[in-house]
Amino acid sequence: MLKIGDFSKIAQVSIKTLRYYDTLGLLSPAHIDRYSGYRYYELSQLVTLNRILALKDLDFSLDQVKEMLTVDLSSDVIEKLLKDKATELQQRILDESARLMRVESRLAQLREALDDRLKPVVLKSSPTQYLASIRQILPSVKDLADWQKDRLDAIDKRLKETSLRSYETSILIYHQDEYREVKVDVEIGRFLEIRKQHAELKNINDSLQIYTLPAVNHLATTIHTGGAENIGETYTSLAGWTQANGFIPIGTWREVSYAPGAPGGKQIIEVQRPVMNAIKFYTQLEANEMEPKIITKDGFTLVGLRYFGKNEHMEIPQLWETFNQRKNELGGLPNETGDAAIGLCITPEGEPVDGAFEYVAGLPVSEAEDVPQDFVVRHVPEYTYAVFAHKGDLPSLGKTYEYIYQTWLPQSGYKLAAKIDFEYYDSDFKDFSPDSVFYIYLPIEKI
Repeated sequence: MLKIGDFSKIAQVSIKTLRYYDTLGLLSPAHIDRYSGYRYYELSQLVTLNRILALKDLDFSLDQVKEMLTVDLSSDVIEKLLKDKATELQQRILDESARLMRVESRLAQLREALDDRLKPVVLKSSPTQYLASIRQILPSVKDLADWQKDRLDAIDKRLKETSLRSYETSILIYHQDEYREVKVDVEIGRFLEIRKQHAELKNINDSLQIYTLPAVNHLATTIHTGGAENIGETYTSLAGWTQANGFIPIGTWREVSYAPGAPGGKQIIEVQRPVMNAIKFYTQLEANEMEPKIITKDGFTLVGLRYFGKNEHMEIPQLWETFNQRKNELGGLPNETGDAAIGLCITPEGEPVDGAFEYVAGLPVSEAEDVPQDFVVRHVPEYTYAVFAHKGDLPSLGKTYEYIYQTWLPQSGYKLAAKIDFEYYDSDFKDFSPDSVFYIYLPIEKI
């Protein structure tokens, strides 16, 4: 089954619309989690949703659509209904030629047998890559094509003014799983030919970022050669393969565009999504002893460097690099306790600021005296904690947090005692190698 966000992205229909269809009795979730309230859909429900969208696009009212869905109409009857609608549109507004063409196209599709051929999917790995990119929230999905071209031209122009060299290949990254018609959070970029260390790279300006796109062990990929109007079919194919072959998504959707091989050639787009073998992941959860230990930890004082944002360009790993470098230059921090390093995450009071949070990378101290310049102090009181172990690589960390907040917490009989959590890095942590382990502390109290 698919979460409502994933189903929304594949179908390219907003979550708000899916909820509205549910209230009308047009399309209800296949399952609603009784603990969390999360809605799940089956991939097969795309057939019903596509029929709703097709009939709605042909100017049938939602009441008419509902009536047509409740009756098993023959193809002849459907064809006659569509022809009647085409005639009605011609009589009503003669200049709506675009809508008439869609009606006729739909009629042609109904006369043909269902084409159930799936696009071939390839599972591959992706190395660490350097990216020059621009990320922006667009007012509307209709702005995407023009924005993509304009921003790529701006990136190419700016790179020509530097010594950096880029490939012709570009990448479009969607930073939300659901399909959105407004406030579309996207990133466009060029891959760079860079051999320098990441720490030596600087942003070219305030909008154009240069950063490391992390390696991915498994990418599910498929090729799309059609226009943007039917790319949803390619997303459907890739999502169906992922589910049928026992994988789960662990990252956002990507579109890698390759330059046409010849003048007038078709644009080739490789649709990608990071995935992980579901059995391996849940086995890893079991190996990580995901049933947490419940402990009480004394309050502590943390001194470290602060970041506030959404970790859009891997700022947190960069924060740790900077912290370790500064700490070594200082010869350590005054009054260190010798305890493990801690990454403290604090959600703002009230509603989060567009998903932003505070993260402090630091060390516990006995007293906050002689605090170095640019360092901050945070005091964490005593709490009862659920302590989870995360073992292995960085890409699967999101799934560990998903398990903690979406599976364990709603069923645990506990609630959050504070809007914080922290990562505890002791000698078991080995920089996300296969046998690396660190611990996630969640403050809790009985419901």
